[in-house]
Amino acid sequence: MSNSKHMVITSNVKEKIKSLNVVFPSYYAKLYAQEASAFQIDLNPDELFDSEMLSEKVVQHVITLSSCTQKAIEAIEMEDTKALTAILLETKALRNEIDELRKIVYEDSLTKSYNRKWFEDHYLCNDNTTLSKDGVFVMIDLNKFKQINDTYGHIVGDKILSHIAAKLKELGENVIRFGGDEFLIVLDSSVSIESLKTNIEQMLLKLDSTSFKIGSENFKTSFSYGISSFMQGTALEISLNQADKEMYHYKQNRRNNPLIGAFE
Repeated sequence: MSNSKHMVITSNVKEKIKSLNVVFPSYYAKLYAQEASAFQIDLNPDELFDSEMLSEKVVQHVITLSSCTQKAIEAIEMEDTKALTAILLETKALRNEIDELRKIVYEDSLTKSYNRKWFEDHYLCNDNTTLSKDGVFVMIDLNKFKQINDTYGHIVGDKILSHIAAKLKELGENVIRFGGDEFLIVLDSSVSIESLKTNIEQMLLKLDSTSFKIGSENFKTSFSYGISSFMQGTALEISLNQADKEMYHYKQNRRNNPLIGAFE
């Protein structure tokens, strides 16, 4: 993003929050994303505040874990068996803390799907550019999502994102919110591509027959998708580009279909 656009967006956000006594990072991030959307700019996750990492809950988990670790180091150095026994019990009790911390770090707060940090840690090598295992990508892009946001507002848009994310989890557990209205499903390499396509098409048929009502108005939503298989060591960019090309062709074919093109 150019500095000039950044300055305009920042100025607009400052104007919106100037009357507020308290502004939380998550609210600032949401306003910034809305302003960026008006410029047709899709922000990458690392361009926004990671509000979860700033939350008091995360800080408390980190403090608790840090304290336990320090106690263990001191007990080991002093060869204090009694202290180590007590720390062992405390560490077992900390499993819930660790699970909660992991959830906060890896979960997209809006859709409750995984975030890109989870994907990077579980599927990328240390170079963050190549894939660490075999598998299958399903790239998902919501059709006309910006139009829904502009017409019905961001609250409705957020509900649509959450609804789609919940439906996508029926296809596989590893659903990642990859961008604003983009999702990525990562599946095991043994999955049947044909069965996967059948399940996705059945889901799309249900969406095509489902209307969402806002006041007196009704609208439909759907998504386009592309599938690509990948192998360990494959460059992430190559595999995602392959899925993106398939998704583009799929979107064009749906638009050319007179029965459903009006919804795309």
